[in-house]
Amino acid sequence: MQPHADLSGIRPIIARSWYRSRAAGVDAVADRGFFDEGRVDEHTIQAAGPHLQKLDEVAADLGGYVNLTAPNGVLVKADYLRDDGFPAGYSLLEESCGSNGEGLALEEGRGVWLAPEEHFREDMRGNWCFASLVRDPFHNRVRAVIGLTLPGNRVTSLEPSSTLLMLEGVASRIERDIEVRTSSKERALLSEYLRISRRRGNRAVIALDGKNSLLNATATATLEDGDVSVISGYAKAVMSSGRELNCEVSLQGPGISTLEVSPVTLSAANVGAIVVVRPHSPTKERPTQPHSDEVEQAALPDAADRLVKHLDGTSMGFKRTLSLARKAVEQERSVVIIGELGSGKRRLAGAIADTRGQHVVVDARGGSLRNNQLRDVIHRVSTELPSTLIVEHADELSQSEAAELARNLRGNATTKLAFTITHPTDATLILSEAFDVLEIMVEPLRNRREDIPQLAVAIAEEMGDRRLSRRLLTTLTHADWPRNIDQLRAVVSNAVERASGAEVTVDDLPQGFHRVLTKGRLSRLEDAELSELRTALQEASGNRSLAAETLQIGRSTLYRRMDYFRSRGFDL
Repeated sequence: MQPHADLSGIRPIIARSWYRSRAAGVDAVADRGFFDEGRVDEHTIQAAGPHLQKLDEVAADLGGYVNLTAPNGVLVKADYLRDDGFPAGYSLLEESCGSNGEGLALEEGRGVWLAPEEHFREDMRGNWCFASLVRDPFHNRVRAVIGLTLPGNRVTSLEPSSTLLMLEGVASRIERDIEVRTSSKERALLSEYLRISRRRGNRAVIALDGKNSLLNATATATLEDGDVSVISGYAKAVMSSGRELNCEVSLQGPGISTLEVSPVTLSAANVGAIVVVRPHSPTKERPTQPHSDEVEQAALPDAADRLVKHLDGTSMGFKRTLSLARKAVEQERSVVIIGELGSGKRRLAGAIADTRGQHVVVDARGGSLRNNQLRDVIHRVSTELPSTLIVEHADELSQSEAAELARNLRGNATTKLAFTITHPTDATLILSEAFDVLEIMVEPLRNRREDIPQLAVAIAEEMGDRRLSRRLLTTLTHADWPRNIDQLRAVVSNAVERASGAEVTVDDLPQGFHRVLTKGRLSRLEDAELSELRTALQEASGNRSLAAETLQIGRSTLYRRMDYFRSRGFDL
């Protein structure tokens, strides 16, 4: 404990350990008894069992014992080992209890031994201590530490180097057993992960199989927790479909990036995924001098900028949608907004209309544009001259209804049209041509997962500024949301109402949510069938008889399969 003590006669490894112990403030006399939570994974515990049990029997004959320590230096109790007198959770790190076998092995990164007199603490100086690291057989992380303690008064003649060599042999056999126990699926995923990591150099690479995940050093260094959740969501979609996916995303760490997601066949029934993150090079914009009239208008809020107040999102898909919406506002264009049910089409149409002033909303699905109602709407628009007429579910219009609407409003220079559809029809094409509309696509949530946390937080704040836990946001990000924002709003609202504390957690999610998670997932065969159905219906312009003929199935079969996919939450 003397600051300037001469340690030149001490083994260098022990001198380093003593210096570290003293710097950490360890008391050489008193046990401060630090405790923590530690865990050794089940694969390692099972693989080590037969080997450590035999070693413990030998140690018992000499009055010693064997113990197992977690990678963070905390003692873990295994059923097959005798009690060594130390409680579970006891920390053997050098900073906690000074120089000892396990703490020194973790600090030095290799197998070590200490003679009785080499311990820092006085109450440990009666034992020989040996420790060896058990490493993962596939990469260089520590899975556990094996400790062997023998009493100095019982073991008077001992060759420490040979004893350590024996202990390291035990660790090596455990590592081989871990490799053998690792399932063929995990080995297949790891093999592909290593191949891609070597080929991609310094790119961030993540491998997932739905239960395990592997991240290379670049991924660990550059990705934030939220980024990993977003990437996992896209990977799970690929694992479900079995098809490659390339998409642009906006990540917190690397910024705008392209995700290259490839499926990996792990078994006949299991598919994993490898994700390569390719950040985009930042582009430097040349500064431009504003015109004098631009300077005068800078203080005034631009109408297009007000769109942001109505909408939430940071994804590339959202930014493309917002860019087109701004263009429609600036050019005072009519628009058709295309997207799946619940994807936010109505909210976007309303945001565009709000920047223009008064607007009228009608729903074609609800019968607002049928027969007499259609004429009433046309009369109201002609009389009130609103800035925007919003027609929801315009793809439910017949061709005659669309033609009537176009004929009566074409001469109205004041009112612009904004109509929402899930897919184009002959009727919506009539409206598009008559009003020279700008087409705006709204991506489903599963294609812009980085927006999900922001949308969920916005929904929670609307209900009283409630905080959502990180784990809850991750769970929401991983879901597919077949009914998109409407479904997300329903689930988050329910969870907020159920929560009793200030923070909303996963436990507050409605019971049906986990069923919803699995309900939206399709097998590869079902996903291919859904794609064929959508294509046939689109080519037939919604004519179901023609679609059935194209697919070479009966109409009743087509209706049955359409009902099946709709019941799973998918729009056709």
